[in-house]
Amino acid sequence: MAKKSRPYTKDDVRFVVENYAEMTVVEISEQLGISRFQVSKIVSELGKHGMKLTRKKRENPVEIFLREELGINPVKKKRKGK
Repeated sequence: MAKKSRPYTKDDVRFVVENYAEMTVVEISEQLGISRFQVSKIVSELGKHGMKLTRKKRENPVEIFLREELGINPVKKKRKGK
Protein backbone atom coordinates (compact mmCIF):
# COMPACT_ATOMS: atom_id res chain seq x y z
CA MET A 1 0.00 0.00 0.00
CA ALA A 2 1.27 3.49 -0.85
CA LYS A 3 2.60 5.72 1.89
CA LYS A 4 0.48 8.82 2.40
CA SER A 5 2.47 12.04 2.10
CA ARG A 6 1.97 15.10 4.22
CA PRO A 7 0.75 18.35 2.62
CA TYR A 8 3.60 20.55 1.40
CA THR A 9 4.35 23.90 3.03
CA LYS A 10 5.74 27.30 2.08
CA ASP A 11 9.15 26.17 3.35
CA ASP A 12 8.96 23.12 1.05
CA VAL A 13 8.27 25.43 -1.91
CA ARG A 14 11.26 27.59 -0.94
CA PHE A 15 13.49 24.47 -0.73
CA VAL A 16 12.36 23.33 -4.19
CA VAL A 17 13.08 26.77 -5.71
CA GLU A 18 16.55 26.91 -4.13
CA ASN A 19 17.61 23.34 -4.95
CA TYR A 20 15.79 22.35 -8.15
CA ALA A 21 18.79 22.89 -10.44
CA GLU A 22 21.19 20.84 -8.30
CA MET A 23 19.00 17.97 -7.11
CA THR A 24 16.71 15.45 -8.76
CA VAL A 25 13.00 15.39 -7.97
CA VAL A 26 13.50 12.11 -6.09
CA GLU A 27 16.33 13.60 -3.98
CA ILE A 28 14.19 16.63 -3.13
CA SER A 29 11.20 14.47 -2.23
CA GLU A 30 13.31 12.24 0.04
CA GLN A 31 14.86 15.26 1.77
CA LEU A 32 11.49 16.92 2.38
CA GLY A 33 9.48 13.79 3.14
CA ILE A 34 6.91 14.45 0.43
CA SER A 35 6.17 12.48 -2.73
CA ARG A 36 7.96 13.12 -6.01
CA PHE A 37 4.56 13.92 -7.50
CA GLN A 38 4.15 16.74 -4.98
CA VAL A 39 7.56 18.13 -5.98
CA SER A 40 6.49 18.04 -9.64
CA LYS A 41 3.22 19.73 -8.68
CA ILE A 42 5.14 22.55 -6.94
CA VAL A 43 7.32 23.05 -10.04
CA SER A 44 4.23 23.03 -12.28
CA GLU A 45 2.38 25.54 -10.09
CA LEU A 46 5.38 27.87 -10.03
CA GLY A 47 5.55 27.70 -13.83
CA LYS A 48 1.85 28.55 -14.14
CA HIS A 49 2.49 31.70 -12.12
CA GLY A 50 5.36 32.76 -14.37
CA MET A 51 8.32 31.56 -12.29
CA LYS A 52 10.61 29.50 -14.46
CA LEU A 53 13.09 27.46 -12.44
CA THR A 54 16.69 27.04 -13.57
CA ARG A 55 16.98 24.08 -15.90
CA LYS A 56 18.90 21.10 -14.65
CA LYS A 57 22.42 21.00 -16.03
CA ARG A 58 23.31 17.37 -16.45
CA GLU A 59 26.17 16.39 -18.67
CA ASN A 60 25.86 13.67 -21.25
CA PRO A 61 27.60 10.51 -19.92
CA VAL A 62 29.16 9.90 -23.35
CA GLU A 63 30.75 13.36 -23.30
CA ILE A 64 32.08 12.76 -19.77
CA PHE A 65 33.61 9.44 -20.89
CA LEU A 66 35.23 10.97 -23.97
CA ARG A 67 36.71 13.84 -21.97
CA GLU A 68 37.87 11.88 -18.91
CA GLU A 69 38.89 8.54 -20.39
CA LEU A 70 40.11 9.47 -23.86
CA GLY A 71 41.07 13.13 -23.47
CA ILE A 72 38.75 14.17 -26.30
CA ASN A 73 36.63 17.31 -26.04
CA PRO A 74 33.39 16.53 -27.90
CA VAL A 75 32.11 19.12 -30.35
CA LYS A 76 28.87 20.79 -29.26
CA LYS A 77 26.32 20.87 -32.06
CA LYS A 78 23.99 23.82 -32.37
CA ARG A 79 20.30 23.08 -32.32
CA LYS A 80 18.28 24.01 -35.37
CA GLY A 81 16.37 27.22 -34.94
CA LYS A 82 18.51 28.49 -32.07
